[in-house]
Amino acid sequence: MRHTDDGPAAPAEALEELVRERLAERVGTDLARGIAREERFTDLGVDSLDVVTVLAALERDCAVERIADGELWDVAESVGALVRHLSAHGSLPGEAR
Repeated sequence: MRHTDDGPAAPAEALEELVRERLAERVGTDLARGIAREERFTDLGVDSLDVVTVLAALERDCAVERIADGELWDVAESVGALVRHLSAHGSLPGEAR
């Protein structure tokens, strides 16, 4: 987990960092770092294959059960949506659930 001057980063911040890392692996670092937290992936040209690939990696990283295909864009429409989903259903890599 990333640390700040005040100690460990908040779990949401650490999850957002992880989401952006996995997204960067798929769509490139510049795009992944430049996306606003609630900016919709579809507005940026990130397609469903990109999102499925990123989500699969995050599900493994955070020990989250695979979501139903019909829920993809509800759960994974933005960086913020992914963070909320992972916060509610998973844990940071290396953390006990």
